[in-house]
Amino acid sequence: MNDLIVGIDLGTTNSVLAVARGGDIKVIPIHGQPTVPSCVGLDSSGKLIVGQTAKNQLIAAPEATILSIKRKMGEDTRVTLSGKAFSPEEVSSCILRELKQEGERELGAPVRKAVITVPAFFNERQRKATQVAGELAGLEVVRIINEPTAAALAYGAGRTADETMLVPSAKSTSTASATWRWKSNGLNMRR
Repeated sequence: MNDLIVGIDLGTTNSVLAVARGGDIKVIPIHGQPTVPSCVGLDSSGKLIVGQTAKNQLIAAPEATILSIKRKMGEDTRVTLSGKAFSPEEVSSCILRELKQEGERELGAPVRKAVITVPAFFNERQRKATQVAGELAGLEVVRIINEPTAAALAYGAGRTADETMLVPSAKSTSTASATWRWKSNGLNMRR
């Protein structure tokens, strides 16, 4: 498993960790759940908490909890948790580190490399910020790919029949799509 590369969907609301095994995509459970809330906080003792535990304190301690940090990726800004300032990359790295550590526990192997998905509309600065967050979490980010591309690749994993699929990517201000064609000898994308 030295060449293990995980896939991470660092989502606005929830994040997920997956691995390709034997031609299939397997979602790795995080604390027994298929997804983890993309939420970071500091508990009353100042300890960093991530995921459902952080989300559970959101109403009682909003000043100590950050949700939806993905919307700030690539911005030159700081957010505060209990009076301490963090960059969006630092907050996102906490989520990625949690996925990495739980993935290692579940897989019984080190997780060093990852492919991380981003929205198709992310610009280069947002993509770089996501890569930096991965590096801060101790990951070698092998590639940053668009979420619609990841969806098409996951759908096509292990397929052998010839198929064509349209993959839309919707944003509030625009839409885009790509046509994917699976052939028994490989995958082809057309815009």
